Amino acid sequence: MSSSDRVTPVSEVMTSRVHTASPGQKLGEIWQILVQERCHHIPVVEDGRPVGMISTRDLIHVARNHGSRKLSDAIYGSQTAGEIMSANLETIDDVESVEVAIDRIGRGDIHALVVIDENQRLAGIVTNHDLLDYLIS
Repeated sequence: MSSSDRVTPVSEVMTSRVHTASPGQKLGEIWQILVQERCHHIPVVEDGRPVGMISTRDLIHVARNHGSRKLSDAIYGSQTAGEIMSANLETIDDVESVEVAIDRIGRGDIHALVVIDENQRLAGIVTNHDLLDYLIS
């Protein structure tokens, strides 16, 4: 196999330094992370294992569900990550090929996959931006 035929694992293109939240963490804290770190997805973890994901899109749904009230009402209220996270978590093994991630994200239903290691622990996250960086490099 030539070097150009080498399969690239997701672990080589994922973001491994990921900000996380706990299910009981307040939305205001999560919002601050999203804004300060300029990220769009935050895995929700318990004991190192991902149990959900919060995205900026989830916060837009929160705002929509609050009707005419501002998102700040929800963010600074008592809602927690566990209440709004997407629990139907899309994961991928860290040894899986980038091509599998491209196929799954390329369908358009999701913008990020939670990357897990052999012990089902959070290893990182791979987003559509990570994949675009890979494809143009």
